Amino acid sequence: MPDKKSHISEASTQKGTCPVPTVSRLAHDIKNPLNAMVGFTQIMCDMKRENVTIEQMRKWAQIVHDASVDMVKTCERVLDDETSLVPVVKKVDVDFRQFGEKSLGLFQEVAKKKGVALNLDISDNLPPLHTDPVLLNDMLNNMLDNAIKFTPKGGKVNLKGELDLSSNALVLVVQDSGQGIAADVLMAIRRGEQVTTSTDKTKYEGWGFGIRTITENAQKLDCNFSLYCPKDKGTIACLKFKA
Repeated sequence: MPDKKSHISEASTQKGTCPVPTVSRLAHDIKNPLNAMVGFTQIMCDMKRENVTIEQMRKWAQIVHDASVDMVKTCERVLDDETSLVPVVKKVDVDFRQFGEKSLGLFQEVAKKKGVALNLDISDNLPPLHTDPVLLNDMLNNMLDNAIKFTPKGGKVNLKGELDLSSNALVLVVQDSGQGIAADVLMAIRRGEQVTTSTDKTKYEGWGFGIRTITENAQKLDCNFSLYCPKDKGTIACLKFKA
């Protein structure tokens, strides 16, 4: 995630998050699955790659298929929202272990090329999560994308799922080993301001559409989204759902 050289853009002086325009949001939400499809199909078409088994080819094909299905669902949801007077939310029981494995699979090649390790840690006592899988998928994609993007080579990104007994909540966490978010940017995010961060080193922009998508979806799902940076421990993005 963004390093300490990140800065707040001029747009961040406007308080309150504004809904992301439909076309921009759709393009942003399907970008990650599209990138995954391009990456994995490129591997599958690489005639120089040796010793590729049918099993491995099927795993890559499954990731491409899952990404395609996710894009269809995202497009359908945008159409549903456009024809409805209220935000569309369709909750079902989600096995987060399987959901998490699929989410990490989407970013497998991107992380590998960058030299970032991906880890999944789901507590054995984590019950099914009753939520909207389309909205959850959009949130996780944005959280993972930013975590990988701003984690240096040799770093790691952990996706965790655990049950917080003290507050009777299901907690989903994406934690990276990057340099963390600059204090001024983090405070602006917590105030709900429109924040765009960038670094001269990476030339990436982050926490623009992504943070707004996560925040809007969290409100629709009545869950808590928090973002913080423990000292020397990267950045932690957390979703907290009522059990």
